[in-house]
Amino acid sequence: MNRTQLARNGMLISDQGNEVSEPLASLAGKVTLEKGYSLRSFLEMMTRYPVFQPLNVFIVPLMEECADCPDSGCRSDGLTHMELVKKVEMVGFPGEPRFNILCTLFGFYNDTEQELRLFQMDSLLDVPITLGKLKHTVFGDSVNVMEFETDYSLFEFIEGVAWEFGFQRFPEHCSIRG
Repeated sequence: MNRTQLARNGMLISDQGNEVSEPLASLAGKVTLEKGYSLRSFLEMMTRYPVFQPLNVFIVPLMEECADCPDSGCRSDGLTHMELVKKVEMVGFPGEPRFNILCTLFGFYNDTEQELRLFQMDSLLDVPITLGKLKHTVFGDSVNVMEFETDYSLFEFIEGVAWEFGFQRFPEHCSIRG
């Protein structure tokens, strides 16, 4: 079924259980995450497969920012996990209707959403990441959001994580949470 597992150590594992030999060929395929997959795992994947680094301009700066973080224990008590969510929004009424499709990462403490921008990068590296449902919003109705099971491609996963953390880069002294 052309499904790739993203391992905690940064490896891409094929359906047959082997390391993927052609990582770019996996970009359109569906992904699953090994239990405990984290931002650190994502960064290890970017190091192991440098061919992915040019996919998003935020990847290399993210790698540089996290390079000086401790090798383990980079977790906040304020988050239980992060969840990648695919959002489909129908917008433009009145006016020209259109669809926006994007993947974004949210922080959670149990079932309560937390703003990731309130956390320093060194408190996010070892927080587990999960794959969430597709959320469909019609004409800005944020009350009646429909949710559906969905698959994520490797490209969507890389883009969603990199895009979200492109907005996490701020000096430590600017943090609301000290």
